[in-house]
Amino acid sequence: MSLETGLIGYAALASLALAVKKYRPSPPLPMLPSPSVARWSGWLLLGLAAIVAVLRFGAGQGVVAWIGQLCVSGAALVLLMSWRPRLAYGLAVPVAAIGLLLTLV
Repeated sequence: MSLETGLIGYAALASLALAVKKYRPSPPLPMLPSPSVARWSGWLLLGLAAIVAVLRFGAGQGVVAWIGQLCVSGAALVLLMSWRPRLAYGLAVPVAAIGLLLTLV
C-alpha cells in the first residue's frame, strides 16, 4: 500500500483547517497563509491526492483508497490538533513534501 495519498491528504486537511478562523493558532505561526490561500491550497491538495490514488490503483480502487487514507489522515490530524495544534500544522509542509517525493519515486 502506498502512503503518498494519505500524506498529501493530511496536508490538505491541515490547510483546510487553517482556513477556518476557529482553528487558526492564536499566536500566529511564522509564514501563516491567509484563509483564502489556505482554502485554495487545501482543495488543490485534496484533488492532487485523489489523482495520485487513481493513478496508483486505478479508478475503482483509487477512489476507495483515497477515501480510506483521507479518513486515517483526518483522524491523525484531529488527534494531533487536540494534543499539540502547533505541531499538527507544522508537520503539514514536511508531510506534503514527503508525499510528493514518494509520488515521484
